[in-house]
Amino acid sequence: MQRPWWVSLLLVAPIPATATENDPQDLSSLSIEELAQLPVSSASKREEPLSRAPTSLYVITDADIARANGTSLPEVLRLAPNLHVERINGTQHTVSARGFAGYETSNKLLVLIDGRSVYSTLHSGVNWDLHSPLLEDLQQIEVISGPGGTLYGPNAVNGVINIMSKSAADTQGALLRGTASANERTAGARYGFALGDSTKVRVYGNYYDRKDMPPGFGPNNDDAIRGWQAGFRADMAAESGHLTVQGDVFDADAFVLPGDGNRGHNLLARWNRTLGEASSLQVQAYYDYSERRAASTADRVETVDLETQYNLRSGAHDLVGGLGIRTTRDEFFNPLNIFQLDPRKERLWIGNGFIQDRFALTARLSVIAGVKVEASTFSGLQVLPNLRLAWQAGDQALLWTSVSRAVRTPSRIDRDLTAPGFLAGAPDFASEKLIAFEAGYRGQPSPATSLAATVYYHHYYDLRSVRFLGAPWPAQLNNDLGGQQYGIEGWVTQQILPWWRVTGGATFVKRNFEVRDGGVDIGGATSLGRDPGYQLSLRSQITLPQGLTLDAGIRAVDAIENPDIDGYVEADARIGWMFAPGIELYVAGDNLLHATHLESNDSGRTQPIERSISVGTRLRF
Repeated sequence: MQRPWWVSLLLVAPIPATATENDPQDLSSLSIEELAQLPVSSASKREEPLSRAPTSLYVITDADIARANGTSLPEVLRLAPNLHVERINGTQHTVSARGFAGYETSNKLLVLIDGRSVYSTLHSGVNWDLHSPLLEDLQQIEVISGPGGTLYGPNAVNGVINIMSKSAADTQGALLRGTASANERTAGARYGFALGDSTKVRVYGNYYDRKDMPPGFGPNNDDAIRGWQAGFRADMAAESGHLTVQGDVFDADAFVLPGDGNRGHNLLARWNRTLGEASSLQVQAYYDYSERRAASTADRVETVDLETQYNLRSGAHDLVGGLGIRTTRDEFFNPLNIFQLDPRKERLWIGNGFIQDRFALTARLSVIAGVKVEASTFSGLQVLPNLRLAWQAGDQALLWTSVSRAVRTPSRIDRDLTAPGFLAGAPDFASEKLIAFEAGYRGQPSPATSLAATVYYHHYYDLRSVRFLGAPWPAQLNNDLGGQQYGIEGWVTQQILPWWRVTGGATFVKRNFEVRDGGVDIGGATSLGRDPGYQLSLRSQITLPQGLTLDAGIRAVDAIENPDIDGYVEADARIGWMFAPGIELYVAGDNLLHATHLESNDSGRTQPIERSISVGTRLRF
């Protein structure tokens, strides 16, 4: 007989000794001015205060993560107002920035976990169900909306998500976490310890069991998933530099057919050396393997990556540059139907180099210019330049503008997917391209208020289309779509009272795409995705005496067309109680306004998202 969910929770909640790790919720007590000085590294690939980052960048701190309802990475990413997150069913999410939302079309957002790219070059995109770190180990998540090709290379077209974990030195001692609801159970554990005076280590494990969603818009498939991820991180400090070694292994079961699920492992090493007061060097290498199995099909991707980065401050110049080489080996196996990759397996090589300079024209005005060049055995040469102006208009105000070029390189699916008599390979399929113009403001209109806003104009060309080669079959992928997209995004944080902080965010987007002269698209522009015209969010954080926290949020998302689903308004809430040192209990509610609602219009996968009430505990000792 299956035990009640509340019994499962109690089984992972032993009474600990006193806490030794700092409570991450302490960050919520930082002032608006202190939050503006949070160090970020994604905008320039070097550490700088958030207030000086000349790009559309939002930071999810570890305090935000600790107080969030989400038990998975994509659910936590809902905290970023410049992202659009859709939960498709019990297993799958899609995350996008500045458009192209959809399971097949959210292919223009690059995602890094501790410097390791988790963007799949086999199909273009991120498989979120492959990545389940222990959320309590994350230091912060930096979300850039807008192109980042100069620093991060191809596929950083509409944004970059940089997920960074804490140093092992900051996670000493033990942590246990458990949550339970009618639809989901999770459990996590971590233990950090020292090896000598200079080496700190942590090991962790994370388990989840998510039930399938009810039947609805899509087919009534069993979309449940059950799995685990475990790993370690070691940080070693020495006179020669700082060495980090970390790795993960994961396995998950899905239940459409026996054998469905995911598995994989990775290992990363990164060495940082300060060469002097004005220069530093970083060398990083990683190996990554993942395999996805669904309905007897399987795809596998193996990646080996090596890159170096050099930073130098010299006079008015602040330089960053680097070189990298990567090789991937992929395979797609499909015994179900005629769709195959030709060849079924392939190894690709990629080499790149980049340089960027932030040159101070005056004490307040800087020019940022850079370029990345990448050569691939699959997609040829790509040149990705970037030019920005940053003006510190006042002590608490930054104005910036930019023009840049970014590309999404062809995936193996784009060029090599075939189905005899129905779909021909597309060996000439070219990169999808973007020229982007942006202007933004970041500042503090008052000591209790922070504000960031960006307007942008994106011109896309050579986007994916479908044409007939025969009369009418076979079809073939081509590059006949293009057009413009423009919008505005922004967020404001207000410290209403010393114990009450509110953050609001909004995005608005307009699109105008068409088939270029002489071209054709029989696919109905499906490669463009289906985006809501607006997204609004409001979140409140209240910190009370006696270890009590009250968090609530509401979001409004516009309707999506073709096929149509209604816009929706949803709310979430959380009550946390740190009733003793290191012992926290909490109750969280998600999707509180409706019993079910739809977030995606993917007719092949979408199932209704249900209201959920969960309880949890987090213990540190």
